[in-house]
Amino acid sequence: MRETFEFRIAEDRARRFLAPDLGVPLSDILRKVVLPGDDPRVQEIGDIQRAQRKKGELFFTYWHIHRKYTAEELQSAELLDLIIRAYFEPPGSMCGTEYDDAAACKHCGADAPLKTELILNTKRIPKSKDIAQSIAGEVVVSSRFVAAFKEHGLRGAEFRPVFHNGRKGPQPSEWYRPVFTSKPLKLDAKTVAGNNPFDLDERGEFRCPKRHMAGLNQISELYLKRASHDGSDLCITDKYFGCRRGELRPERRLLISPKLREVLEGMNAKGFILEVAHLV
Repeated sequence: MRETFEFRIAEDRARRFLAPDLGVPLSDILRKVVLPGDDPRVQEIGDIQRAQRKKGELFFTYWHIHRKYTAEELQSAELLDLIIRAYFEPPGSMCGTEYDDAAACKHCGADAPLKTELILNTKRIPKSKDIAQSIAGEVVVSSRFVAAFKEHGLRGAEFRPVFHNGRKGPQPSEWYRPVFTSKPLKLDAKTVAGNNPFDLDERGEFRCPKRHMAGLNQISELYLKRASHDGSDLCITDKYFGCRRGELRPERRLLISPKLREVLEGMNAKGFILEVAHLV
């Protein structure tokens, strides 16, 4: 696996702290810096971020960790982290979907059950994708995805229809939402979560006293308790990532089996990337 770190840094701050040839300009005011994970300049950027944070400022305004795997690494993985890359809005709560927020955790907002079916403006869902999610973490899959899942006898979820918020009220659509029947996978302590790679939220700002939350962001690959895997092909983690803020809701991570990976590859499914997940 090859790991690279991407940062977006305001150009005036980049000029103050970084070599002029490090990174590429995205505009007159923003620079992109991409470095291998083992490059010492990654930690230098982390040190600058910490120092600036103590002053109430930020050095980088965006970060992302890219992981690239060989075909052999993906094929030998026991489970894979399915990371959705197709997003849409507005979220369900702005289209008629109702949640029972009174039943959610009072600390972190996790576990709010649906009071209605999922209602969305399905015209805003990317039509070329087979899996996507709203900005509130509402996951939808295509009818093609559902048909392939059933045809190959895969396990771990049932699929409920998603309704389009039409002028005459909720109307049927070609999209579905997964309802998980698999046992949630327990995160192992080796999974690293935090605000960013250099701030693991030691203050507990995005933790939950009831332990629903892993943290704001996933930093490392996922590590999961082997004993918690019931053999399903589509699973979710027991803990959430993210926060409850405005329309944002905490989200669980999705895991798929090698069998489901082969099915998705065979149908050339789109809307996601895969990372290796580890059973320990």
